[in-house]
Parts: sequence; C-alpha cells; structure tokens
Amino acid sequence: MTISIIICTYNRAESLRRTLATLIPANVRDVLEVIVIDNNSSDHTQDVLREYEGLCPDIFRSAVE
Repeated sequence: MTISIIICTYNRAESLRRTLATLIPANVRDVLEVIVIDNNSSDHTQDVLREYEGLCPDIFRSAVE
C-alpha cells in the first residue's frame, strides 16, 4: 500500500520546508509518496522543492502550475 500526500502551495517556502521535514521520516519511505503542486510562487519555493527532490528522489514529486 502506498500513501499519497498532495500539497498545494503558493509563496510559503519556509512553511513548506517545515511541513516536508515532518512528513518524510526514514521509516515510512517504502509506503509514502509526497506530491507538491507549486501554484507559480515568486518566493524561493522552487529551491525548497529542488532540495527535497535531491534528498528524497524515491518518494518526492513536484509540479508547477
């Protein structure tokens, strides 16, 4: 079974970073998928997304609307 968590965000980079940090514990990586939809943020949200794509490529996905 896979658990999918879908997050929509807009200009909340630091809040997104804190949220992702709490959602991605090492012991659930085999059952978790995190998808973040960025609604064309103008802050550093894309930097946060790239960071987590690098840290957790097996469970992390992102898209820009």
